Amino acid sequence: MTADPIAVADVVLDAALAADAQTIVIEPTHEIGRHAIVVSRDGEQLAKSVIDTVLAAHVVARLGYVCHVDRTDNRASIGRARVRSADTQRDVIMTIRAGATPRAELLFVPCDAQISAAPGERIGHYRVIAPIGRGGMGHVFEVVHEKLGRRHALKILQDVVRDRDAEAIDRFLHEAQAAARIRCSHIVEVFDFGYLSDGRPYLVMELLGGSSLAKLIDGRPLSLARAVSLARQLARALTSAHERDVIHADVTPANVIVADGHLTLIDFGLAQLADRERPDGPSEYVSGTPSYLAPERIHGMPADEASDQYSFGAVLFEMLMGKPPFTGLTLHEICTGHLKAPVPALPGIPAPLAMIATRCLAKQAVDRFPSMHVVLDALLAFDAGAAS
Repeated sequence: MTADPIAVADVVLDAALAADAQTIVIEPTHEIGRHAIVVSRDGEQLAKSVIDTVLAAHVVARLGYVCHVDRTDNRASIGRARVRSADTQRDVIMTIRAGATPRAELLFVPCDAQISAAPGERIGHYRVIAPIGRGGMGHVFEVVHEKLGRRHALKILQDVVRDRDAEAIDRFLHEAQAAARIRCSHIVEVFDFGYLSDGRPYLVMELLGGSSLAKLIDGRPLSLARAVSLARQLARALTSAHERDVIHADVTPANVIVADGHLTLIDFGLAQLADRERPDGPSEYVSGTPSYLAPERIHGMPADEASDQYSFGAVLFEMLMGKPPFTGLTLHEICTGHLKAPVPALPGIPAPLAMIATRCLAKQAVDRFPSMHVVLDALLAFDAGAAS
């Protein structure tokens, strides 16, 4: 790698803005070790450059930094930023695909593109009170049911994401269907699903307080008792999901909310229903969060109970040690850890608990626990009080 990735990333952004481009795609070519950067507008290719794959990984990392994609712990795959060049200003939505080789897409949209609902606006039976949060995929609002007076969270898919991704609406519907199947106090409850007048889907969920587990950890181990308590609750959530043939497929600290010691698993956007037809072989694209992906998922195999268990093991490891089991500066380094590196030691952690985390993180699914129910039994048998 001889070129400066920061300079390359900045030149690509400036060129795209100057050409009024709509997309930038960074993906591997048919030639091993080479990546293409393609700038397009209205389906027409405006420019194309072929660079070394190592340089491409650093360019993706730089663009991810600019677009506020969390590349430190790889919890997020989508980010958004406002960029400017001369007199041109655009919002950029960046998607970094999971997998062993860097793939990224940048979508340029007008800064005033419709992305939200206004307080007081009526959506179905609900009235918008205030925004709760915004991400690359959509917005979440606090709403109230106008007749019942109950407050909920309402999630709306962004129109620009819907227009870019033909499967986005299907994933939204799957999220509603998957979560609605399960009755468990540790899984977010979904009450309703519908469409806005412009075709964007929305779903209505339980309104949660508290903070994400990611914020609670924040690079520091939790106390042993707290980690075990939260691990048991997360294991119960996954056991309930699996018993109802729902695979979460993206178990991460960012998708866990903790309020007054009570854990709730959220974001079933990648969830798969086990009774739906799923591919038997590997897929070209891998969805999920890299730091928590099972080795077989990196190889493109569909998510299943065993891969959810692996992700659970990575979350348990992070609660105990303050960081995921496999880290790195690039996506390739993280995926290589999942595929080849032994599970790091857990110094200071009682052997029975360390064994649970390590077995969940076994490279081969057959070497993990038979089910999340068995994982839960092992956690319940562990006496955190006696060990601390």
